[in-house]
Amino acid sequence: MTAMHVEEFRIAQFGARLGTRLEGERARARLESLIASLPEEGQVRLCLDGLEVLSTSFADELVGKAYQRVVDGGFGDRTMVLDTPALELADGVDVKLAQRKLAMLCRHDGRWRLIGFHTPALAETLELVLTKRRTTARELADQLGLQMSACVNRVARLADLRLIRRRKIGMKGPQDIYELYSILEG
Repeated sequence: MTAMHVEEFRIAQFGARLGTRLEGERARARLESLIASLPEEGQVRLCLDGLEVLSTSFADELVGKAYQRVVDGGFGDRTMVLDTPALELADGVDVKLAQRKLAMLCRHDGRWRLIGFHTPALAETLELVLTKRRTTARELADQLGLQMSACVNRVARLADLRLIRRRKIGMKGPQDIYELYSILEG
């Protein structure tokens, strides 16, 4: 793994009280341009500092649509995370991600949590990968007390959501063996 390139995108640059889809659409063009300009494993950290209001309409237009493109692979292996001074500011993002069946890492008070659409099992597996920084599905399965197939399914979902990175390191029989990495800076 190479050192990760992280760029901050301050949403308050568009105003302290953001409410309309049109405002979100204009902001999304700038966000997507930033994402596209990053190195292949780069990351955008969306910052909610300085905001008073972030409506669900603006949140969906800016964050929901851009993150959907990230998850769909429209920006290669780049990732996006959210940083908020107050969880209430992230409520609109949380709701819109859940409606889109997406989940995103959100930092509040120095702790990372999962927002959007997820299960406790997915959050548990993600937390272990983030804590370990680097692991394998076999190690996770053993630590979580899971059958390998259940762990592989969880890991695949986390990778599909761009919440972890995985690299193929070999094969065991017909099954690929992956090493798993946190998307967060060390």
